[in-house]
Amino acid sequence: MTNLQKKKITEAIRSEINRYGSAARVANKVGVSKATLSNMLNGKWEKISNELWQNVANKLNVRFDSWQVVAEITNTRMLTGVFNTARRNRMFIPVSYQAGSGKSQAAKLFVQTHPDEAIYYLNAREWGKREFLLNLMQTLGLEPPKGVVTVDKLGEMVINFFVERTAQNPLLIIDEADKLKPSALRFLIHLFNYTEDRLGVVIMGTEHLEKEIKRGVRLAKKGYDEIDSRFGRNYIKLIGATRKDVEKICVANGITDKTKQKAVFDEAGPTEVRIHTGDSYEFIRVVKDLRRVKRIIQREILKSKTYNYDTINA
Repeated sequence: MTNLQKKKITEAIRSEINRYGSAARVANKVGVSKATLSNMLNGKWEKISNELWQNVANKLNVRFDSWQVVAEITNTRMLTGVFNTARRNRMFIPVSYQAGSGKSQAAKLFVQTHPDEAIYYLNAREWGKREFLLNLMQTLGLEPPKGVVTVDKLGEMVINFFVERTAQNPLLIIDEADKLKPSALRFLIHLFNYTEDRLGVVIMGTEHLEKEIKRGVRLAKKGYDEIDSRFGRNYIKLIGATRKDVEKICVANGITDKTKQKAVFDEAGPTEVRIHTGDSYEFIRVVKDLRRVKRIIQREILKSKTYNYDTINA
């Protein structure tokens, strides 16, 4: 890992300290000692392994690849609006849309562009309630009490963390929430009950997030009607990437030729969708899988570099 990359990580650490108000909490979040964090910030890097640097970078969503994220595309603008609405109005809002639509990318970008604000992002996995709370506590920079501690106590610490920050309009974004086990999802009922009008929460997942919750409601499974109710029973759907969106992504990543941009859009498999415009509807063509767009662009860039190399050495 280069010194330039390490400096980028230390900049992210400083931003997180501003967000959390405590170096100790940031150390808890990234899983290092306060002494190690201090050494990172003060340039004492000799005994810090590249693996540890990378682990911290991963925790802080610091990337070193050359891929350029574009904020001004349809799905990202829609999600930015959702995040702002949830935070400003202290609402619980669910987003349920297919994989590869740029949800995670938009959430991470939103966090990065609000470095000093009370915005917290957690990428969920197949966790039960205790695992979920422990990982959420780490994201918040909270250290669990020593010894045996009940799940209720962990939940209380999380709730108190957000209540104490009410004046900062805190926002929690839970990505891939469809992977959470029922017991973890049910904690969101208590989180709502104790932080109503104090905290904004956005849960995001694939289309299975809405299907699973609605199925739980139909089958009268424990807690599912309450979960559905607290999130307004309305699930945000995205649109996809229009041709103009794909052109912007191409330009940001080095493909400026209009013919190649059109080829990227066509190869990515656009489909026709109906959108509401004012008092009527219109049909537009969009690409729903932005990961496929990225792969096609990266392949084209690689082909171009290979061609240039072959030409130079011919």
